[in-house]
Amino acid sequence: MSHLERFRYHFTDDPQAGGAPPGPEAIRGVGAPEDAEGGRGFNSAESAARFYLAEKLAQEEAPALRGAVGEDRPERVPDLALSTERHQAGTGTTLVRFEQTQHEIPVFGAEVLVEIDDNQRLVSMDGKLGEVTGVGSVPELSGTDALERVKAATGSTVSAEELPPPALAYVSRNDHWHLAWHLREVPAQLPENRREDGRHGHGLGASPREDFPLTGYFVDAYSGEILKSYGMAPTITVPTRLEGEDEVSVRHRFQGSRRDGSFLLHDQWRQIATYDLDFADIESARPPTSAVGSTQADFGAGHRAGVSAHVNAERVEKFYRDQLYRNGIDDADMDLVSMVNCTYHEDGPGPEWFNAVWWKRRMWYGQVSDGTRLVSLARHFDVNAHEVTHGVIETSSDLVYQDQSGALNESLADTMGVIIANWYQAPDRDDVRTWNWEIGAGLGGGGLPLRDMSDPARTGDPDHMRDYLHTTRDNGGVHTNSNIHNKAMFHLLTSVDAAGKPVLKAEEWALLIYLALVRLLRESEFPDMHRALRDVTSTYLSGNAPLRTAAQTAIDEAYQKVGIA
Repeated sequence: MSHLERFRYHFTDDPQAGGAPPGPEAIRGVGAPEDAEGGRGFNSAESAARFYLAEKLAQEEAPALRGAVGEDRPERVPDLALSTERHQAGTGTTLVRFEQTQHEIPVFGAEVLVEIDDNQRLVSMDGKLGEVTGVGSVPELSGTDALERVKAATGSTVSAEELPPPALAYVSRNDHWHLAWHLREVPAQLPENRREDGRHGHGLGASPREDFPLTGYFVDAYSGEILKSYGMAPTITVPTRLEGEDEVSVRHRFQGSRRDGSFLLHDQWRQIATYDLDFADIESARPPTSAVGSTQADFGAGHRAGVSAHVNAERVEKFYRDQLYRNGIDDADMDLVSMVNCTYHEDGPGPEWFNAVWWKRRMWYGQVSDGTRLVSLARHFDVNAHEVTHGVIETSSDLVYQDQSGALNESLADTMGVIIANWYQAPDRDDVRTWNWEIGAGLGGGGLPLRDMSDPARTGDPDHMRDYLHTTRDNGGVHTNSNIHNKAMFHLLTSVDAAGKPVLKAEEWALLIYLALVRLLRESEFPDMHRALRDVTSTYLSGNAPLRTAAQTAIDEAYQKVGIA
């Protein structure tokens, strides 16, 4: 028996719709609050879809459907994570697909599809949701243990390195919910599921797809029982799990691929690749034909620069996809390519080059000597996140890199760099009091960071508009004046209410900053970012007037403290 409740909606079946897709006012009814936004106010099809879902699910009787809305912030539909968003040219509508999660763990089979027209009115909904109860969120068995249970049941010798990493999921079986390890693309079937000799499922001749079937498994994360299995269509490439040491001797596990006996820093799944320029000049060198490689899946300490760049790129890309719902750096699935061991002839013959830059839609890393060996600037995760964010800006608002718009460009790259770095490295990502607000620790003069968002004066930079530097150098002082906006972002991210509690969670501020970033115009300045933040906050918190007011007050105060109107 499934614990999933089904619900559907189409405006043609809705007698109150009047034969046309309803907008938010029609959904909320005559008594809609003053802050209900018209369709044109939504900043994306996703935000429109979440709004309509919240309103419709709140009217459902089934607990599983009402529970997905969340009582604290119903406009967000917090337990539904964006999966895909696709525009349908034939109908002129956008299909927004969500998957249900609980404690950030996917609920298998629980998903919702919302169809929005070009005016961001509701066309249809179709979904299945479940109320997950009676099961915890912390496994007792590891993903490796789960794979061993599958290997024992199937007689397979597959290794973990040959498979996508296991992930936790909630699964309904026999009238109970289970926390399970989800193993994907396992090239082995349970004996009872194997086809009979001489029979082919598609009715034609023998097929490698049937001879080497890929199977998904759910293994109970407490008992180790195989709960269910299902056939999977093969993917173009199966990622390989690799490991190795970075520039600070920390060991990491990460995704790559295997080709012709070599293990490569090329994650074709996530479209992340890392190459070694071998100290050639970035302007004249021919690009390498193959990613950084090793004869072993363990890269050891032999490719520190490559491992650092690859791991950091994987983290940044994952943050933009999972937390900010961006489809790759350009929002169109571009490859994230990194080049390590680079030199630049304008800065000297090498092998040292003290820089890391986003240029020609990829990352380029130089290196400096620590007295015993060359150390890649790829070691600085915040610098990596900062530079890749320039790629996000370049392919969205494309802020002109001059004067105040250029300073805003730099500041937003700093802001996202610090947020992403602390998301992975802070002692407690949810407590900004534990965050490191430096950018490029030790890379500035006298052992100082390049910049400090919490105290720009520490590096001799302004923290208020009264000290704005008017200059023709550095594209109008973009790296200096950016610190004024940096200080505003610090005030915002650390804002608290009258009771001393954070106004919003750090990831919520990150999302709002990102949503404001992508809607800026090319020559937007600091006040434009202020207004953009207010606008996206109005949409994001449209159903919670008190919290919306508190958040907008925090935004206004953060900018006022640094003299920005």
